[in-house]
Amino acid sequence: MTTATTTGPAKSVRAAIAAGSATASPQPLVCTGARLRRLTRRVTAFYEHHMRDSGLKLSQYSLLAQLSEVPQSLTTLADRMEIDRTTLTRSLQPLLEQGWIAESSGTDARQRLFVRTASGTGARNAARKYWRQAQLALEQHLGQEFVAHLHTRIEQALSRLKPALPEDN
Repeated sequence: MTTATTTGPAKSVRAAIAAGSATASPQPLVCTGARLRRLTRRVTAFYEHHMRDSGLKLSQYSLLAQLSEVPQSLTTLADRMEIDRTTLTRSLQPLLEQGWIAESSGTDARQRLFVRTASGTGARNAARKYWRQAQLALEQHLGQEFVAHLHTRIEQALSRLKPALPEDN
């Protein structure tokens, strides 16, 4: 009969428990949140370096790409982008000031609706070539297979974490 050997943190926890240490608890890995924030800052800087001639930040381009000529409520947009409404409102402000999006009221006067304007569509279309160059450069630096695998793992993590959060997240 063969037994599987285990290495790493799981083995050390089991060994401590087997040795009678009732207070043994798993040791966490390094902070995933801090590492993801670091990666996000670096990836954002990479895109913005390539998009600098577009006049748009990556976050602004993403918002213009998510909006259309069909009015969308702030809540719907925030839910789809998985961003809180306060941050989204702050991010929309420069686009409103540029005239790239417009705001109106819905059937309920408290409901805020947003649409991408014709000039916003023009800004998005002009920035798209810079975004594409950034994406291709990222894939070249990291490898297309690596990026595809990263996308898959990110989507898996998003799906697994969603049920672990309160509904308003």
